[in-house]
Amino acid sequence: MMKNLYSLPSLTMNYSVPIAKILQSLMVATALALPLSVMTAKSVLAESLEFRLTNSTATNITKFYTNPTGIDDWGEDILGIDILRPGESGTITIGNSQNVCTYDIKAVFDDGAEVIKYKVDLCTVENYTLYDE
Repeated sequence: MMKNLYSLPSLTMNYSVPIAKILQSLMVATALALPLSVMTAKSVLAESLEFRLTNSTATNITKFYTNPTGIDDWGEDILGIDILRPGESGTITIGNSQNVCTYDIKAVFDDGAEVIKYKVDLCTVENYTLYDE
């Protein structure tokens, strides 16, 4: 008689835990994991700040800079080749990997004038408007 090499021993499983208990455990685990996923999403959002910049002056804004308060280097012009004409608005997005809220901002106008504002809390600002002084 030839032995069957492919037969497996029969396994008997004992289901002593009711299905309702398993589902309850899964719901609790899901409820506990949900705040963690929200916190992770919020931390991703914190990597950039966004606000609306409005030019309520009589002159074009040709350059715009933001800088965490206390740092002397203005970095790159956020507007790039764009300008913000009188009465126009635009969305400004800046990287915020350091999770800083207080920024200095600098606007340069096409007539050469500059406006610098110190210690602006960009975490709470949704709209920032520049006016003629």
